[in-house]
Amino acid sequence: MSATALRKTLFQTLDKVVSGEPAEFTYKGKTLRISTVTNTSKLSKSVKRGILLVNPDSIVESDTKLMDELEEGWQRDDERL
Repeated sequence: MSATALRKTLFQTLDKVVSGEPAEFTYKGKTLRISTVTNTSKLSKSVKRGILLVNPDSIVESDTKLMDELEEGWQRDDERL
């Protein structure tokens, strides 16, 4: 479609674009396209994956010696503050 034809049918063309059909027209030898833009974030496209097959708390709590060492270190750090 030419720019002149677009101007004559602007609102009908915009209605088609809103319904999901992109419109192309030619202006000064270049082809231009009008289409809708979806406002979705990158995170909304992400897929939740089950990386851990166990509860993360069970991993930390399963090593009581490690937990005791970490808590002692945290208490020392707290005393320095």
